[in-house]
Amino acid sequence: MITPTYSLEPLKRQLNQEDRLHLLRRSFFGVGQRDVEFFQDKSLKQCLDILLMSSPVASPLVQEDSDVIDPLVPKGQVWANAPYESDLINNRRGLMLKMDWVGAMLNRDHSLTEKMRLFWHTHFVTEMDVVKDSRYSYRYVFMLRDYALGNYKKLIREGTTNIAMLVYLNGNSNSKAAPNENYARELMELFTLGKGNANNYTEDDVRAGARVLSGWKDNKESLHVNFYPELHDTGDKQFSAFFEGHSIRGKSGENGAGELDELIDMIFKKTETARFLCRNLYRWFVCPEVDQMIEEKVIQPLSLHLIAHDFEVRPVLEMLLGSEHFFDKAFRGCIVKSPADFLLGAMQQFDVVATSKLDKNHESWLQYYFYLGDLSMDIGNPPSVAGWPAYYQAPKFHQWWINSATLSLRAKLLNGLSTDKGLNFNGTDIKFDFVWFVSRFENPGDVNSLISRCTELLCAVKISDVYKASLKAILLSGQQSEHYWTEAWDKYSKNSGDLAARSVVENRLRLFFKRIIEMPEFQML
Repeated sequence: MITPTYSLEPLKRQLNQEDRLHLLRRSFFGVGQRDVEFFQDKSLKQCLDILLMSSPVASPLVQEDSDVIDPLVPKGQVWANAPYESDLINNRRGLMLKMDWVGAMLNRDHSLTEKMRLFWHTHFVTEMDVVKDSRYSYRYVFMLRDYALGNYKKLIREGTTNIAMLVYLNGNSNSKAAPNENYARELMELFTLGKGNANNYTEDDVRAGARVLSGWKDNKESLHVNFYPELHDTGDKQFSAFFEGHSIRGKSGENGAGELDELIDMIFKKTETARFLCRNLYRWFVCPEVDQMIEEKVIQPLSLHLIAHDFEVRPVLEMLLGSEHFFDKAFRGCIVKSPADFLLGAMQQFDVVATSKLDKNHESWLQYYFYLGDLSMDIGNPPSVAGWPAYYQAPKFHQWWINSATLSLRAKLLNGLSTDKGLNFNGTDIKFDFVWFVSRFENPGDVNSLISRCTELLCAVKISDVYKASLKAILLSGQQSEHYWTEAWDKYSKNSGDLAARSVVENRLRLFFKRIIEMPEFQML
């Protein structure tokens, strides 16, 4: 294994193509030729300025066709504010929400917004199937998007009384008469401080936190969260030596709601809160393995940077993604693609056009959602409050995505998309157009250049010369002369309406790309 550099100093050299692709692979769900062209010749600073710019405010989920999604909501209205009518309608609304989320990932711009929204979803978790009210989950999903590149502390503060979170971790049943510790426990263990790493907060701290949080309840009619002073524990809350013996004085009336801010302030004064987030960001963007050297040389300075910027996430990402450490060759192709990186990424890599309107064709997004679930990434429903094991479960981490079932399905999906017929998504056929894909490269008739460009774009790990030779043999149909491909391509490109000429190049390209997407290197980021 290559010994990495541990420097967070800005990368001093100019970006080359390999560097740029590495940065984009970790920033998006798949990198296509349009991304390469957009970022071509841009400096690292210019790239980061674009990546760290928030996407425009997302439009609300407007009912486009009342016969398709929600017959109880008039066309042009937002179902997220409508009454809860039935479990059937609620489930249809939930599918629409998930469908829209997948569509946002497919139709992302050049911002990190969507990548970070999914990050927060596995860091600050709710499960839609547990919340059971899609209007609540709507507010959670768009809160994550609003804070995607925003302030960690403010996200936790707002999320603590987010209507979906309040239901998910039973905060709405937490009262002075019947304390519920679920949210207070996860607030410390999973959302801010984490477990281990000298975190010696106590069970008494969890209980005191629960008392602070008593009195908040959801309102299904107004869709607001309200504080009820009569349900709040007004006694003093004493915390352990881990929190420097801090005491939160009990408050009565509406002032009791302010105890929440004091609790959040107390937790965020612990440097481990910053380290915990930076550690998770590191695993998301760089490498799942965090050894002692990385902890000391990378995580610690990143956490101090986060604290210095009052828990704004953007400066930390700018430091990390612009560093010598991030661009070290030790971290190229070291992460197994998540289902989103794999399936949605393949759509981006091969420039499959995704519809951008909520109509019947948009149901293809729903099919992507179902496939992601089959691949063990049910968007909206992580397997537990801890998120997906790939991001926290040592020592396996990212290898959790791959097993005999998911690996077989990955191959089946891409093989289906690579056929002449493609896959049918609720009446819409979707397939890879390999001829159009390679036609966007400069001089696709040069077989060596074509192989280099395709493997460079599609694989994060360099391909051996032996494997390149096998790919070349496919394009040459086993012949020796490179002209065998050049002439076939020239014949097609000079007359794209010649179906026989197209068939020749299309059949070879289909076998060529089938070989690439079957390679282990294609599974890596």
